[in-house]
Amino acid sequence: MPLLLSRIRLSLWLLLVCLTLSTALPHLVHAQSMPQEEVAEGIMAVVADKIILKSEIEAEYSNWLAQDNLPNTRMKCVILEQLINNKLLLRQAEVDSIVVNDEEVSDQLERRVRYFSSMVGGREKLEEFYGKTLAEIREEFRPQIKEQIMVQRMQDKLSGDVSISPQEVRQYFESVPLDSIPYLDAELEIGQIVVLPEVGALQKELTLEKINGVRERILKGERFSTLATLYSEDPGSKQEGGSLGFFGRGEMVPEFEAAAFRLKPGEISPVVKTKFGYHIIELMERRGERFMCRHILIKIPTGSREMEDARKRLDTLRTRITADKIPFGDAVRLYSQDDETRSSGGMLMNEESATTRFTPEQLSPDLYFAIEKLKPGEYSETQPFTSRDGRQGFRILFLKSRSEAHLTSLKQDYPRIQATALGMKKLRKMEAWYASARQKTFVRVHPSYRDCENLGFVKK
Repeated sequence: MPLLLSRIRLSLWLLLVCLTLSTALPHLVHAQSMPQEEVAEGIMAVVADKIILKSEIEAEYSNWLAQDNLPNTRMKCVILEQLINNKLLLRQAEVDSIVVNDEEVSDQLERRVRYFSSMVGGREKLEEFYGKTLAEIREEFRPQIKEQIMVQRMQDKLSGDVSISPQEVRQYFESVPLDSIPYLDAELEIGQIVVLPEVGALQKELTLEKINGVRERILKGERFSTLATLYSEDPGSKQEGGSLGFFGRGEMVPEFEAAAFRLKPGEISPVVKTKFGYHIIELMERRGERFMCRHILIKIPTGSREMEDARKRLDTLRTRITADKIPFGDAVRLYSQDDETRSSGGMLMNEESATTRFTPEQLSPDLYFAIEKLKPGEYSETQPFTSRDGRQGFRILFLKSRSEAHLTSLKQDYPRIQATALGMKKLRKMEAWYASARQKTFVRVHPSYRDCENLGFVKK
């Protein structure tokens, strides 16, 4: 997620924070001008052994403008200041040996791809927007995601011991001017249980026969990319001849990854079965622990009998839940087949706010109409469901809570106000850390930013 977009969403999460980006960020005290040879390379700042490029600042400024903000070059000063702060955190994370593994990066990367795909109207639209395949998008943003995770982890380490008392929460809320207390939209919390149909033996056999036939054609000399375009059922890669780009450990499902990592460049795998269906994999290139490959996917179709069996299983489970014979959380843990929500106790996560709360406008029409008439604590009837990876099944929805639009109050919104007050207290601790870190770190800034008062320059 882009830096400025992240801060905007953070400000939504901290509901009562009325600070602007510039006042929320500490001031540099040892900014120095840069020599002209570094200007020519597009380097706008140096923080110890780390650099900040002009392209980074321009990209974040474009992100800021994309949020319907009016042009304001002063924001570039704010952006540069935040980028410098991030480099200070990153440097400290390296000193403290903060570790971020490939699986964590892949998980965050996929979440963000899903989120931005939903914003622009699908993965194909996202590829069109960037002018790149999903594999190329992932490869480009992987280093940035890893850096962001390290920065966040270091920030959590530095401010993780900060706590706040009920008295401090009350004092914070009472210090907010009455005309600055926000009016909160109506919000809902929704859970789900998903059941997918079992795959029939006949469907497995026919699909396996089909993909083995495709593999034989490849081994006899037909082009892998041509057959991928003709037969693969992976919409994200088939138009690229099956290419998935580079990936590392933890980025693919285990069965796929294990098969790909055993191949030599140019080698074709046996048929590999995953939860998505049957694959043929060709390893194209290896760079250390990162691999580039392409694949052909043929999904196993689901018969009407298997679909009906899945519906009946979920209907039976719904009856047990509504009769209080099994708690919702236990039913999710034992029976739900949706990987994304099972880890959160069945609750849908709002990827924009990183919470379980949604405004009605944030819900898809089919989801909203399914829970529109439910009262908190009630369950929907069994309904068709399509997972993000295209698998068909059924789900029941659980309306955990529904709040009406209202003016923020200490009684009704204490957890939110507590989070806001705690966030402000952590911010103050981070400001102190930034100031201390700069006393120990050499920072140079491009002369074109000498008018940025927040960077420590004095206007003449």
